[in-house]
Amino acid sequence: MYELTELEKRYVEVSSDCEKYLSKYISCLSSDLNGTVISKGALYNLRPYEMERAGFKKGRKLNKLPSAIKNTHVYYFDKLDRIILTEIYGQSENIINRECCIYGDNSLERLYFTSAGTLRNISVSFFEESIVKKDINWGAYGCCTSDYVYNGSILEKITVRQKEHKNPSFSEFDVIFKYKNDELESITNVFPNGYQEQRFP
Repeated sequence: MYELTELEKRYVEVSSDCEKYLSKYISCLSSDLNGTVISKGALYNLRPYEMERAGFKKGRKLNKLPSAIKNTHVYYFDKLDRIILTEIYGQSENIINRECCIYGDNSLERLYFTSAGTLRNISVSFFEESIVKKDINWGAYGCCTSDYVYNGSILEKITVRQKEHKNPSFSEFDVIFKYKNDELESITNVFPNGYQEQRFP
């Protein structure tokens, strides 16, 4: 399994020539493209409850790009109906952040390029029987790992270890998921000092 040290090397490699890598990923689209979906706000979770954990509500599907372009997402799908590229618009049509998705046998690598063409971060999710078991992330300012704990197929907890590059040690917290009648009821970040931060609803 990929470790943070390997992901750091990958980040440095891509960062050294972002234009080449981004052009390579974009050029592969045409042969594999099977359709697009436009939405205002994020519409799909590539990790369990990713939007909800970030404090976002599910976006709204659109038929075309809106005149108020900010926070419009365009998803590109391959022939297996997997998201291979997401374009996220900023204040204008010229400001587009791009996230490229690369699928392995039991992994998903995501590379996030800013509208300026620089690499913001790379994350890798690892799957067992189509369930996310672990994430690792390396970005411009820090890194983190996330370990997923399930009860059967129900996600109960994510243990997150994170640090800024300038810090020598990691800090840790748990993300706790509560359900009611099989529906997600709440997501809470719980820290070792007892502090709790509700992320959803």
